[in-house]
Amino acid sequence: MNGGSYMGYKHLEKGYNIFLGVGMLILGIIMFGFFVKDLWILVQMVWQTDLQKNFYSIARLILETFLFFEFVVLTQEYFLQKHISLQNFMYIGITAMLRNLLVYHDDTMGILIQSISIAIMILVLIVYRWSRRYLADLEQKEAREEVIFAEEHQLQQATDEH
Repeated sequence: MNGGSYMGYKHLEKGYNIFLGVGMLILGIIMFGFFVKDLWILVQMVWQTDLQKNFYSIARLILETFLFFEFVVLTQEYFLQKHISLQNFMYIGITAMLRNLLVYHDDTMGILIQSISIAIMILVLIVYRWSRRYLADLEQKEAREEVIFAEEHQLQQATDEH
């Protein structure tokens, strides 16, 4: 009975992974399409419009294009590494907030709130990276202590036998 439910779980997990992979592929294709569309519009705007009059709309489009590019890279990361790192999500969030701050800067209170949000996200990123490094160091320390204990234990056994 137990083996059958385990096999069912494996099929369910495999089906979920296939569904997730297809969904990520579709999302990646859509994001890539938006990326190409924005690049095309950007090229047209640069060649056909007065850059001084439309500077903010061109800047907004450039920043939006970079955001789509980051999402395409995020989708690629999923297919290459079978997961998406939290750090990359945080980088994209910070980039999106910076883009928003650069483009929409008419509201003073909005600028303050966005700036505080960016600062909080950067602090969270710093704490996250520090905690990962700390945990990795702790893991290595425990492994070293286990090796030292095993070596000392073997030496003690060897001296006890003689």
